[in-house]
Amino acid sequence: MFRTILLPLVLAFTVAVSGVSAQTKKAPAAPAKSPGPKDQMISINVFMRDTNKNELLLGTHIWPAYPEYNAAALQRFFALMKALEPPYKQDDEVAYSWSTKAKVTKCSIYLESWEAGAKNSTGATVGCEANGVSSLIVTSEKDSTKPSASSDPRHLEEVMDLFKKQQERAKNNVK
Repeated sequence: MFRTILLPLVLAFTVAVSGVSAQTKKAPAAPAKSPGPKDQMISINVFMRDTNKNELLLGTHIWPAYPEYNAAALQRFFALMKALEPPYKQDDEVAYSWSTKAKVTKCSIYLESWEAGAKNSTGATVGCEANGVSSLIVTSEKDSTKPSASSDPRHLEEVMDLFKKQQERAKNNVK
């Protein structure tokens, strides 16, 4: 039932995002009007699995009152999904096995997260089970003491770098 409700929403945004994506390969500019932490939002999660059965939850948020921001946020979301391929493929069954223990890594990446603490912006968090760390804020390459803002052109690269480090660490600790 949830898939039936979510599918039309994601498809509508996919069409809008694909038009933006076809126009440019650059990171999307930050829209003039951005949501705040108290604005109503909708969470979107995609479950993925690699050939070794390692699981990944990729999540983001969209805000009904901010369609321009949503286009940029979904462009980042789909760009990261693409960057995770080919090792990871969407696998809806992961949603059902997510809470069970297994000899695989279980990682999560949350984009457009207010919990990341980026100043006046969203950021991202990355976490992997079996590495002793529940979740880390993605930091800026320029200044590792500051969160990487979603609107930063290098943001997705910084997310992927932290994901790869955390995943490798988790793989080494899986028992």
